[in-house]
Amino acid sequence: MSRSCPSLLLVLACGASGSTVAAELHPQDFAFEMPIETPTVGTAYRFTIPVEVFTKVAHEDLRDLRVFNASGEVVPYELRQARPKPSTHPQGPSLPLFPLHGDSRATLNGLRVTIHSEGTAVDLQTGATSADPHVITSYVLDAREIAQPLSGLQLHWPDGAPEFSGNIRIESSDDLGSWHIVKSEAPVIQLLTGGSELVQSLLEFPSTKARFWRLTWVGKTSPFELTSVTAQPTLDEPSTPQSIVTASGTRVGNKESELGFDFGAKLPVTQLNLVLPQSNSVLNVELLSRAHTTDSWRLVTQGEFYRVSTGSSDHNNEPIRIPTDSDRFWLARQIQPTGPIGNVKLQATWDAMDLVFLARGSGPFLLAYGNASADSSSVALDPLIKGVTVVQAQTGPSHVLGGADRLRPAPRTVPWRMTILWLALGLGVVLLAWMVYRLSRELGSGGTEKRQ
Repeated sequence: MSRSCPSLLLVLACGASGSTVAAELHPQDFAFEMPIETPTVGTAYRFTIPVEVFTKVAHEDLRDLRVFNASGEVVPYELRQARPKPSTHPQGPSLPLFPLHGDSRATLNGLRVTIHSEGTAVDLQTGATSADPHVITSYVLDAREIAQPLSGLQLHWPDGAPEFSGNIRIESSDDLGSWHIVKSEAPVIQLLTGGSELVQSLLEFPSTKARFWRLTWVGKTSPFELTSVTAQPTLDEPSTPQSIVTASGTRVGNKESELGFDFGAKLPVTQLNLVLPQSNSVLNVELLSRAHTTDSWRLVTQGEFYRVSTGSSDHNNEPIRIPTDSDRFWLARQIQPTGPIGNVKLQATWDAMDLVFLARGSGPFLLAYGNASADSSSVALDPLIKGVTVVQAQTGPSHVLGGADRLRPAPRTVPWRMTILWLALGLGVVLLAWMVYRLSRELGSGGTEKRQ
């Protein structure tokens, strides 16, 4: 009898734990859905979560998202920060190139410069020199037409040029009089061996903005003449894709210096800006937020917002960065009111979020969202998709699934099955304790009889 009790308890415990497994969710358990358009067949897909999803989910941490396949099965997915846009390397122009012969320092001392203000021409005339006129020791480059800084110069020389290995000193100037060393020695290589070639023709250096550049051979000069030099503007910094929401303001009571805004959702805002309706406008404003209409306003930031006409376009202030703030309600209040605040709009920005999912089962796939009772099911996919090409997908227009009722928590009900199972488990524990007590009494009585 004592061996049967543990078995009984095990059965009861298994029944209780089995009942705690969350019920499987289906598409109709969510308020809305978006079709996921997959352009090609792939193992894994990636798309940026649309702004509309942020404004219609029940949970600000996006726990109530699911991806379903054509059979209505949930597929594994992971939420990730959107990938930064790759750095772009704009193709620079070929710079006007002026060779200097003989000793470069002596040549430049006798240099007469004529700059044509309406064009890019630079006339270089040198005085008499005893140096070999056939040897080019330096080059002057005209970069006045390039507005951005440079981080490289691509050298070009004739096909079939002889072998060479040497160094070039790179200098910059804004007036052709004062020169600053940007890089003292940059390698230049043109080697040919057995049909193979080793070429180093790109001069790289820290980002520098200058109107003129000078390239000087260090030590020996090259046996070939440069045919052209192409500018390499500095790489644009990688930027993270942004999600943006703009809300119109409403007057707060009778206060002309305040406007209230409702984003309609708790958004992970990291940047704020005011969109002014008219040119040549300036507002000195403090921005406050609160999570609920019954809460007190909390100061988040303040700043000067402007929109100034430059003739052909308007010049606007940059957005103000703030610590991540998920409050739904915002207030713009003039610091020094000079009149009505006007019909301005509040623009909120945050880093976009991507969703990556495995294509388990057959498509088409859909994104379902909006379920107040859902828990997070995002998983780490890195170990599963290592070495796998993640195909870029996109979402289509949203549609209603289960409707807005899914955004409200389900009414609390008495879990009768769970209650009965736990009562049975408790009864089993009491029964086991009673049997242990009886057994100990019997063993105690038997020992007394033997002693007698």
